[in-house]
Amino acid sequence: MRRLVISLVGLLAIVACGGGPASSTTSPAAPPTPTIKFTMGAQNASGVSGTGEVVKGSGSFTVTIKLTGMAANSSHISHVHTGSCAKNGGIAYALSQVIADSSGAATVTSTVPAEYSIPSGGWYVNVHHGPDFSAPANGPSISCGDLPAA
Repeated sequence: MRRLVISLVGLLAIVACGGGPASSTTSPAAPPTPTIKFTMGAQNASGVSGTGEVVKGSGSFTVTIKLTGMAANSSHISHVHTGSCAKNGGIAYALSQVIADSSGAATVTSTVPAEYSIPSGGWYVNVHHGPDFSAPANGPSISCGDLPAA
């Protein structure tokens, strides 16, 4: 009798804790968001290079770049431009300021409030030499990466 009571108590504990058979009404997981990877190459003999990735969202996309080879604690403006690294175009979207740490490395993530739909002429990510366009020396590119079509 004692074994029967212990067995019933154990069974009730399993059922109360949801330890019964798996339910067939679970909702399917959302499909993973693909990551689009690209390479950031050095420009104008800067030695600044790295990697980048784009994650598409609904009505926006996120760009993350990881760079090394910058001057320690330096600050740089960055953009998505039309065209390509080989055939430069105008600014399409401003990205977040790239700020190097004491070793000259930086990781920055920016969200662009637009669909990731690359025009026929292309898009590229450009990191400029300086923190703004207040001086001509700040404008040249130190690193560039062509964005691939999704």
